[in-house]
Amino acid sequence: MRGIRLVVLVVGAGLLLGATPATAGPSRAPQSAEREALELLQAAARAGRDLTYSGTQYVATWRGRGTSALADVRHDPARGSTVDTTEPVAATAALDPRLLPLLAAAYDLRVTGPGSCTGRAARVVTASRADGTVAGRFWLDRRSGLLLRREVFDAHGQRVRSSAFVDLAVRPVAGGRRTRTSGELPQASSLRALREDGWRVPRTLPGGFRLFDTSLRTPRPGRYVLQLAYSDGLSTVSLFAQRGRLGTVPPHGFAPETVGSRPVWARHETTERVVWGGEGRVWTLVSDAPEASVREAVAALPGDQAPPGGMQARLARGLGRLGGMLNPFR
Repeated sequence: MRGIRLVVLVVGAGLLLGATPATAGPSRAPQSAEREALELLQAAARAGRDLTYSGTQYVATWRGRGTSALADVRHDPARGSTVDTTEPVAATAALDPRLLPLLAAAYDLRVTGPGSCTGRAARVVTASRADGTVAGRFWLDRRSGLLLRREVFDAHGQRVRSSAFVDLAVRPVAGGRRTRTSGELPQASSLRALREDGWRVPRTLPGGFRLFDTSLRTPRPGRYVLQLAYSDGLSTVSLFAQRGRLGTVPPHGFAPETVGSRPVWARHETTERVVWGGEGRVWTLVSDAPEASVREAVAALPGDQAPPGGMQARLARGLGRLGGMLNPFR
């Protein structure tokens, strides 16, 4: 395993130094080609849920200075996935079925040919924008259907995120309870109730991001935190809102910036974190999307000027309570 990890670290370093652009594909996939690609992705989502597998994967991102990480992944249908890593990453084989309709709505999908990953034959599904530029690629195991590798590219064709298995062992379901993920999007009635209670709940964000999950949590009595999850099928934006006002000094690790003529606090890591105030609430956005998409989303949401005086400690406590929830990959 140590030898494998050394190889992966070298690969990850090479990826970070050589984030090559994606080539453009055809402008529009025929309906039959999109259907074939979507069916393969749906089968991969089922395989990632129903099969027992374990392996080592690498994850690399080119956000900020760029980072890479290794993860030991184990999945059992009855107990779900376990990911041992120092970075908050998801198992490569995990595909949320709720995101696939969003992916098909935002991008043109097609099977672009054979491929391979970790010595396993694969089929490659490519997601392209309307102008033909490649937005993402998926390598799907021919034998098991599992997602072996995925890559995400920004609008300029530069690779911004990549993950893949380096070694993988797969065996079929041996019985027991299977994990299930609801394929339902938030109901209009629940959104209406939140809005009537004074919460801002946009159905969409710029860049093709659509709402796919909502929750209202109570970290302590009388304190509510609204969580909204958006996706374009490739990247995820998690938005948190709680009543309060932004202070004047950012908490540790955050730097003051300006987005859409408003002051924000930002932390540029594997997942981007942006905090700002608006409409009497503190908003926190956490995302693995390209930086341009994050800035567009922040600019489209409510925002105001930070008030004078010190609210740093209060906000820092709020961020601490949110810490366990700030993982859009769960």
